[in-house]
Amino acid sequence: MTELILQTKDLRKTYHPGTVQAVEALRGIHLDFEKGRYYAIIGKSGCGKSTLLHILGALDTPTAGQVICAGEDVFGRSRNALAAFRRRQIGFVFQSYNLLQEHTVLENILMPLHLDGRDADEEYLHPIMEMLEIEGLVHKFPSELSGGEQQRVAIARALSAKPAIVLADEPTGNLDPATGRHTLALMQHTMEQLGQTLILVTHDMDIAEKAHVLIRIHQGEIVDVT
Repeated sequence: MTELILQTKDLRKTYHPGTVQAVEALRGIHLDFEKGRYYAIIGKSGCGKSTLLHILGALDTPTAGQVICAGEDVFGRSRNALAAFRRRQIGFVFQSYNLLQEHTVLENILMPLHLDGRDADEEYLHPIMEMLEIEGLVHKFPSELSGGEQQRVAIARALSAKPAIVLADEPTGNLDPATGRHTLALMQHTMEQLGQTLILVTHDMDIAEKAHVLIRIHQGEIVDVT
């Protein structure tokens, strides 16, 4: 039996950029996400993919509608509870890595735990670093790593707090095709091993077609779910 882990109901987002006409980035999004599944979100640039991902992870707020987790509207929570939801339930992987340059690989990986006042679970983290092939890089700084290595560190950081959901925004966009495929394969492997839900935004159909569920967005609306 499948377990519903995240759900959106009539999700809408409208931007008002100064005096320019309002932009409807999301127009009534209804989606269900199940535990342990890999979802790919595709669509042309500017269609609302990243906006949707950021709202799912509570990095942005909707104009209307709901994001439901554990039977509760995420955006009905207090500010502190919303921050705790981001830290404990969600792991983020960005195209630009977003690693802290003045910190070592290990310090970057442990940063979400440090911000949440928690100790690292070495029995949990060590196999992840082995799966991502970065266990020998922990004392290096991001500037000493290749793009692929930096992205694998970013994935380990996203997983360090044991999130139920991992959100990835074009995670292979800055990598060459071969490195991108290898990174995605490692990401899928860790998700399967840990039973996490992966929701990934991409423009690459080769990546999207490996997902359990493919979601197509056009002009802020869901046009197909397969």
